[in-house]
Amino acid sequence: MNHPLQRPHRWDQIGFGLVSILVFLIPWGDMLLLPMEVQASRVFTLAATAAWIPLLWRRRKMRPLESPHILMLLFVLWAGINIMESAEPERTLRRVLSYMQLFLDAWIIHQCLQSAGRLEKLLAAWLLGCYVCAAGVLYNFSRNVYQGDGRYTAPGFDPNDLAVTLVLGIPVAWYLSLRNLPYKWIYRLYMPFAIAAILLTASRGALVTLSVVLLYPLTTIPKTSAKALAGIVLLAVLSSAAVMQFSSEISFRRLSTIADQLSARDLNGRIDIWQRGYEAFLERPLMGAGAGGFGTAVGARRGRELAAHNTLLGILVEHGLIGLALFLGICLALLRRTRRMPPPEARLWFFLLLGWGVAVTTLSWENREMTWLLWGLCAAGAIRIRKRVPQTVLWRYYGPVPSAS
Repeated sequence: MNHPLQRPHRWDQIGFGLVSILVFLIPWGDMLLLPMEVQASRVFTLAATAAWIPLLWRRRKMRPLESPHILMLLFVLWAGINIMESAEPERTLRRVLSYMQLFLDAWIIHQCLQSAGRLEKLLAAWLLGCYVCAAGVLYNFSRNVYQGDGRYTAPGFDPNDLAVTLVLGIPVAWYLSLRNLPYKWIYRLYMPFAIAAILLTASRGALVTLSVVLLYPLTTIPKTSAKALAGIVLLAVLSSAAVMQFSSEISFRRLSTIADQLSARDLNGRIDIWQRGYEAFLERPLMGAGAGGFGTAVGARRGRELAAHNTLLGILVEHGLIGLALFLGICLALLRRTRRMPPPEARLWFFLLLGWGVAVTTLSWENREMTWLLWGLCAAGAIRIRKRVPQTVLWRYYGPVPSAS
């Protein structure tokens, strides 16, 4: 009979499997809604966390929080402080509970990553989830289901949110295609598949973000082999072919209005929302209006969902300067962690964070699972350079040790 301390391996794999499923579900969570429009991935977070708590108890140790996690936790706590002062306390409470669930996402990812191999598996699960998103776009395309201006999207998705989700999968696909992993063709084919789906959404913000993240493959060219260079050329040809295949359905007219929108200072009404948001921030610059209270703060009808269309402005209005400082602190702490990584991983996370930073200038993504998934994986991404993952002892076993027989 083996001692309990000697056989946690099977349960650890079960816990990692649950986290892998969670990471797979997050990109396409909007397509799978439960009653009251709750994303299935958010409910699955609770199931995965419930499985990890007894697992950590069995281990008797856990990975301590890193500086990004501490700042994430402080941000969640700060959001909860202002519930009673909020104009809509019920909405604020729901948003705080949502932040708590998102923090759990980052926490259990941190606990399950004990090796670089596991990180690659979670990145692969993320990419497979993005494949489901792209398939959803093509599904609606095949049924000729589209929104105004000929914009296609997956069921349940806002076109802009969907397009940026697909864009962020491109650096992940390229990184995995360069690793010594089986089924590389799955990762390589994602790029043309995703680019075609992104253009079908006609998202101008995603197009700008795409131009940023596509710089990442270019940074790897000097150190790639002739075979890898041939692969780059092939992917470029396949991407061009995919775009040509759907060219008659892509709203190039809408995509070509980026410069016009900037010169007109309109951005589909976003400029007006940003001005009203700035005025609301000046009314409560320190504490903010409360989590989820942006719409009320800018004068929208009570209970109406009005997005800030800018993550930093939304944080300013809802959480004040203190909340913004914590939010930016998370971003800076993650960037600092990239400096501790080997060059391939450092480039990956730098361009992912850069692409995310460009995207959130026109999106309200502080409460999106994709943001916290990116944070959670990046915060755990420096483990490759460590010989031993640090652990904090939760409790010690002082009972008799069974004999080998």
